[in-house]
Amino acid sequence: MIPTMTYFEQALSAPSIHFCRLRQIEPIRHNDRPIIRRTHSTIESEILWNDRHYLIALPFKSESIRHIEDLEEELRNRRQGPLINCQILYNELTLTDSVGRKSTYDIVLQEIPSGMMLEEAVQHYKAADLRRGVELMKERLDAIGFCHNNLRPSNIVVCSSGVIRPLRYWYAKWEDYSDNNISQLSELIAQHDLPEGEASKLPLITTAENECSDRKFHHSGVIRAFRCGRYGFLDDDGRQITQFIYTWASEFCEGRAIVARNNKMGAIDGNGKKVIPVTYDSLEFDIEQGVFYGTHNGHNHLIDYDGKRIHTKNKKV
Repeated sequence: MIPTMTYFEQALSAPSIHFCRLRQIEPIRHNDRPIIRRTHSTIESEILWNDRHYLIALPFKSESIRHIEDLEEELRNRRQGPLINCQILYNELTLTDSVGRKSTYDIVLQEIPSGMMLEEAVQHYKAADLRRGVELMKERLDAIGFCHNNLRPSNIVVCSSGVIRPLRYWYAKWEDYSDNNISQLSELIAQHDLPEGEASKLPLITTAENECSDRKFHHSGVIRAFRCGRYGFLDDDGRQITQFIYTWASEFCEGRAIVARNNKMGAIDGNGKKVIPVTYDSLEFDIEQGVFYGTHNGHNHLIDYDGKRIHTKNKKV
């Protein structure tokens, strides 16, 4: 079954029926209908989930999912720069066609940071500040070898922190040398050079070092921080909960955070204690059920909130 915009809209209108983990999502609407976009490779929409703003994408081909998997795996081993992590939810969506045949699909989630899209930001901020921010984004993408391949204004978010970040990594790739094309962004900014009294100054972060040391994600009284190329966690007062030893870490959610080190994944609690050892090849947290899904040595594992294995079965080949 080839997914269509109509089927996807029906799923977003009744998420509790069609989605597995995303049953409580709220799609962004216009005229009381979910706003849906289609490209030659995906159908996508924007949703609110757990009070956060996400881009949700349904790729047409399994190759697209493998491409995102490869990007994210490489991202765990490099400096993140201005990139935003994607999350793949496998077999997340069930669609039923006109003759009653059901098919399941993998979904890609990408969080949209607090701020505004570049197309809107040019109406509010000084052109010089936006230009510097875009140039810094390009420098940092080039430095880590990330070639976005689709840097158009609709894919750029100007965060309230002053950092400018790209969205939609569906066509991106890692290269030893990259030279991201920002000509479309520069042209848009040049067209909206607002008078002094009509433009606001963007609280721009001007160096990669500042962002890496200060960029923190706060949730449930625990702060995820990034220093010297590694992740760690702090409490509300800035006291260190864990060492900065993780190559990747999720935000805390429901008292748990997934962490990665040496290409293996595990989970910790709010005190930094390992709830699940960092030995799994992959690990996902089902927020609604409060359980983890892990893979290790060719087996799939269902793991409870406290780290105890509930069920194990052979991984499908």
